[in-house]
Order: sequence, then C-alpha cells, then structure tokens
Amino acid sequence: MTSWSIDPVGGPWFTFVVACVLAATLLIGPSKRRLTIRQRAVLVGLRAATALLLLFAMLRPTLVATEIRKLPGSLVLMVDSSRSMQITDSVGGASRWKALKSTLQSASDQLLDLAEAWDIKTYLFDDSVDLTQSSEGQITLPEQADGPQTAIGSAMDDVLSREAQQRVVAILLLSDGAQRSYAPRDLPPQTVAQRLAVDSIPLYTFAFGKPALGLQSDLRIESLLANDIVFSETPVTIRAEVAADGYINQTYKAQLLWETPDGEMEVVDTQQVDIGNDGRRIPVSFTYTPLIPGEFKVSVQIESPTGELATNNNSQSTFVSVMKGGINVLYLAGSTSIGGGPGIEPRFVRSALAAHADIHVRYDLLNYRKKEIDIRQQLRDGKYDVYLVGDVDVMALDAPSWQMIADQVEQGAGLAMLGGFHSFGPGGFRDSPLAGALPIIMGRAERQNFGERPREDMHLLQPLKFVPEQTGEQVHPILELNTEGDATLDWASLPPLDGANRLDRTQLKPNAQVIACSDDARRWPLLVTGAWGSGRTAALAVDSTWRWQMEGHGDIQRRFWRQLVLWLARKDDTDGQAVWVRLDGRRYQRGSRVDFSFGAVSDNNQPLSSAVYDIEVQKPDGSAVPLRASNQADKSLASFVETDLAGEYRVTVHASNENQLLGTAQARFLVPDQDMELDQPAAEPTLLAALANLTSEAGGQGLAPEELPELLEQLKSRTAEFEEEISRHRRLWDTWPLFLSFVAILGSEWFLRKRWGLV
Repeated sequence: MTSWSIDPVGGPWFTFVVACVLAATLLIGPSKRRLTIRQRAVLVGLRAATALLLLFAMLRPTLVATEIRKLPGSLVLMVDSSRSMQITDSVGGASRWKALKSTLQSASDQLLDLAEAWDIKTYLFDDSVDLTQSSEGQITLPEQADGPQTAIGSAMDDVLSREAQQRVVAILLLSDGAQRSYAPRDLPPQTVAQRLAVDSIPLYTFAFGKPALGLQSDLRIESLLANDIVFSETPVTIRAEVAADGYINQTYKAQLLWETPDGEMEVVDTQQVDIGNDGRRIPVSFTYTPLIPGEFKVSVQIESPTGELATNNNSQSTFVSVMKGGINVLYLAGSTSIGGGPGIEPRFVRSALAAHADIHVRYDLLNYRKKEIDIRQQLRDGKYDVYLVGDVDVMALDAPSWQMIADQVEQGAGLAMLGGFHSFGPGGFRDSPLAGALPIIMGRAERQNFGERPREDMHLLQPLKFVPEQTGEQVHPILELNTEGDATLDWASLPPLDGANRLDRTQLKPNAQVIACSDDARRWPLLVTGAWGSGRTAALAVDSTWRWQMEGHGDIQRRFWRQLVLWLARKDDTDGQAVWVRLDGRRYQRGSRVDFSFGAVSDNNQPLSSAVYDIEVQKPDGSAVPLRASNQADKSLASFVETDLAGEYRVTVHASNENQLLGTAQARFLVPDQDMELDQPAAEPTLLAALANLTSEAGGQGLAPEELPELLEQLKSRTAEFEEEISRHRRLWDTWPLFLSFVAILGSEWFLRKRWGLV
C-alpha cells in the first residue's frame, strides 16, 4: 500500500503565509519599458517556478510504502523421554509415554496449521536435549522412553540457549514433572521459569501420570551416614533410614556389614526395625568398634519381604578409613582466681571436642588451693597424645610434672598453650620445662601475680579479629575450611574475640611459624606453631573462641579445635603414611565429579613438594583411566568425571622422588546402582503447575493433556499478534534533483537579468 504525507515547515499556517508572500512577488514584474512581453513572461515564469519549488520543499512531501510482514517465531515443544515415562499409570493401563504420543497425535492438525505461521520445534529431553524431526504435523518420537534422568531445569535452560536468536512464542512442556537429576544437570526448574516470566514467554505444562502410585510395596535403605575417617579401638556409629512403602505394623531385621581384611562382608551388628502405621521413614543406628586400621567397605541392609519386586535398594554401602587409635587429650584449665572456677572458654572447647567420637578429652580444673600438684602418675597411665594448657599458672603443677609433659612432647605428643592472663610469660613459664617446647621466647619481666591488673604490655585488651596469616594462596591445615584451602573470607566474617596475649614477632623461635594474626595494622600473632623433638607445639594467644559459637558460627569453632588437635597429634593428613590420598566423599551419584587430594611426606613428616605422581582410577568394568595432577604447595589435586557406571571405583596414587619409589596409596569410592527414574516414579503435577504459574502474567498455565488441541487453536488466533507493519519512507523534498533544479532556475533568472541589462 502506497500513500503520501506532508509535514509543512513551521506548520500549515506558516507555509500558507509564505505562499501568499511569494504570490504577491509575482505581481511585481520587471520594468515594461526595458523588456519585451516575451522577456517579461520568461522572468515571471522563472520566478513562479522558484516559488513553487520553495513551497514544495516547505511542504516536505514523503512517499510512504507500507507492507504487513509476519514475524518469525518458534513454538517449542519439550517432550520428556526419561525412563519414568514407561510407568503404566495412565488411562486404560497405558504407559505415560504412550499417552503422551497419543496426545501429540490428536493435535497433529493444529500443529500443521501453526507450522504455516511459526517454526514448530520439538525437543526430547532426559539428561540431555535433542531436537527431533516433524513432518505434516507428525512428530517423530522413539518407540520407548529410556533416558536415565529427568533434568527439567537444565533442559529448559539448554532450549533457551539454543533459541536465543529466535523469538520464542511459547513453550509447551509435556512431562510427568518428576525432576530426577544428578549434578551438574540438577538446575532447579523454578530458576528457568522465572527467566521465562521476565522475558514474557508463557509456559504451558501438561502432566502425565499419577502423583500417588500405589503400584507396589517397597522397603529400602536411605540416607546412609558414616564418618569418612574413624579410629581403631573407638566405637563408630553408622546411621541410616529405612523407608517403607506399603508395609505397616511389621518388624524387619536390619544389619550392619563390615568388610574383613580378606574382602568378605561380615555382619557386625543387627537391629530390629519396627514399622508402625503412621511413619514411612524409620531411623536406625548401628555401633561397631573397628580394631584394624585400613580402608573398609561398610554396608547397611534390610531383609527383603516376601513378594517385594524392587530389591536392589535394600542395601547401601560406603567406605571408611580406619586410622590408628583415637586421640587422647589432657586439657588442663586454670581458674580465674585462687579457689575460683574456670572461665567461659573451657566449657566451649570441651563441647567442641566432644562432638567428635575419635577425640577423648580428660579435663582437669586447677584452682590453686593446692599448689604444685604432682600428676606424673596420671601422665604415665593416660598416654596422652595432646596436651592443652589453658590459662594455667606455672605454680599449679610441680616442676617434675611439667618436665614429664615436656618429655612426652619431645617424644611425639602435641602441646598447645592457650591464651589467658596466666599463660606464657605472665604465668611464669619462662623458667619452666615448657619454655623450651613452646615456639615463642618469653621475657624476664613478664611474670604477673594473681590480683594484679592485666598489663597492657603483656595483653591486648581490645577486640581482635582472628584471620589467617597471609603466606601465599594456601592456609595452614589448622585453618583450612574447604577443599580449596581459601579460607580468608570465612575467617574474616567471624565476630571479633575479646583480646589476646601479646606475642611479639621478634620473640619467635627459629622454627616457629605464625599462621593466624589480628586483622589490624599491627598484625599481632594469634596462633604460632612450632616443633619440639618429635612433637608439634602451638601458642594460641586467644581465649574467647566461644564467641564464634554464640554468634552462629559453631561449625567453624568446632572444626578449628578439631583440626588443631589433629594437627598436634600428627593425624591431620597422613596418619604416618609416606604417601596419602584423601577423597572429598565416598558416595557419588552417576555423572558426578570426584575431587581428591594426595601427597607425600619426607622422613621428618614434612610435605615433599618435589614428588612425582602417577595417578589412575580403576572403573567397575576393570578399565583404568590415568589422571594428571595439579600441584600445590603441600598437596596435589586431581578430578575424575567418568562416573557413568555404577559400582566400586579405586583411586591409586604412586609417588616417587628422584627416581625412587616412595610408596603407593589407594582409596575407594562408590557409585550406587540406583535408578532414580524407577525407584521414585511418582508423577509430580504440582511442580509443573507451579512452573506454569510463574509465567501466568504472560499467559502460562498448567493444563490437562486433552486440552492440548484447544490450546493450539487459541495460539492460532494469536498469530496476528506476531505481525508487524513495515513502512518505507521516501522523502522527495531533500533530494539532489530538487536542489539542482532550484539552483538552475535561480541561476537562469540571474543570467537573463544580467544579459537584459536589469542588473
């Protein structure tokens, strides 16, 4: 369609006035006495032509050509092809997959009509997304749905990425709504649905299957919980949950099986599980005391009732590493005054350590009513691995007792002196047997008696934040809060502590290392480590870590004290092994990434950075996959991603240094033989409805499968909404021919006037 438009300069009235003025100028012609009639007519004609061209330009005429063009768009159908679509719970005993195919068949005519306006794209999704073909309204679908996962969120995200350059009219999601997926394909579908709402893309969902199946009874083990590292001769608790579907008011036998050194599974504990009529999940716990160090497989199984069809979920397994013995800790705490009680800190430290079954704490309060106590007999009988001395004045024990503690540290025990008004120099330890063991040097004039005000030259009385010392990318194992070892942000978020003992960086022993300090400009040392003979030592200047617990950071407080004790006892990483490997977990879902660390130590138990590693992972089918190491300061890292097979995997690390084999370390992990699609096959139409409701403002809604043809008819009526009017404007008033004509006429008039003697 073609039309004209004008846009007069200054408006129509201004142009009209200009036209009148120009018309008036035509009435004033050239002199009649000097020109002939013909000459006068020529000049008036040229002037009239100039006026007409000027008026034409002032009207600014435009030629407008308009056409209606359909916008390109994609109507996306997402079809669930996972194994759960095989469940036969649709009308007439048909499978969900058959019902879905029948639904699409019933809407073939509408799809064919819509294909004239939009690009119809159908994606099959399970753990991945595949574009399928369609012709004449018929969508090509496989005979069976056999996908291993239902990754609704990740599939929607993939589709949006593929259609990023297209205008998506709507997304039709046909599924049972059962989101069953492993990392990294476990993106929540709500996140993607919110993106659709922002982009005004409606989501229409069609649910297949029943939410409550009632197809078969099932007894299974869920939520197996076991510590990855336990200690020999220390009771270990293994917890699990028994899920019972369809079984009520019955009792079944659950067993704990522990792997023997010969590789056989031996029953070590049995519990009776009573299933009532109101609960479907019953917690069960087992206890066993391992005697032999090593790595062992642990399984929890429940007997299979008669007639149970699914029996592969009646047991779950994991692996645990049994280290040599537990850790015995002697915690000596001093009272705040003679005859008084302890401060706040000891109670919280004891609680933090009591949370770990492998750490056994003997707590003794020294209140100075009786001075210079002899505890040598207790030290002989206790065989302590770690000594914690917190705010204890030297007069609490006699010199032989302090000497025995120092001797045991020299022989391999750990020692940590904790902060307090009577710790370190103020407590009189400069001339004690512990002076040689501690990593700091105490001055002659630091002694402080009971009842005296704390000296500012010996104590920091202002609040201080406890942060790792900046010594590179890695933090000390005591302060490590995650597998990557970057704990700075976590420590910086903790509340400040109530002061500390004042330790001087210039008064540290040669083998001392500051691993934590205050976050102010002075960077006061707050945790200093060292060594004495074969033992490890530490000077902790603070005594208010209870504030972390009280202000919501109890997990960090417990982890700090555990790792301090483990480090002092030399059980932090290697357990005395020259080569070690440590997994982040022992149970992984299919397709998950497995990260692990490993390393080697020298004869004096120091990390060996020059070691060369040969790493491989043996898969359940017997094939071996070599890996490359990523070396760091005190350990190396590697990752394994080929966890597609269910079964037992074995990580093997060979370490060598200067062409000499240092040793071999192994660790195992398990990928359970679990079918998420069929173990929990109930449909979840409420999830689909909730996803559609997130896009309700754009028109999205949850519908029944039989409403698909009606929806497509409604979408056909909206095709006009996806048309645009395209107008092409051709301006005639600012073209070069007009300008050239205007100049030519003016030039001609001027030339003739001059020639005829009028200028």
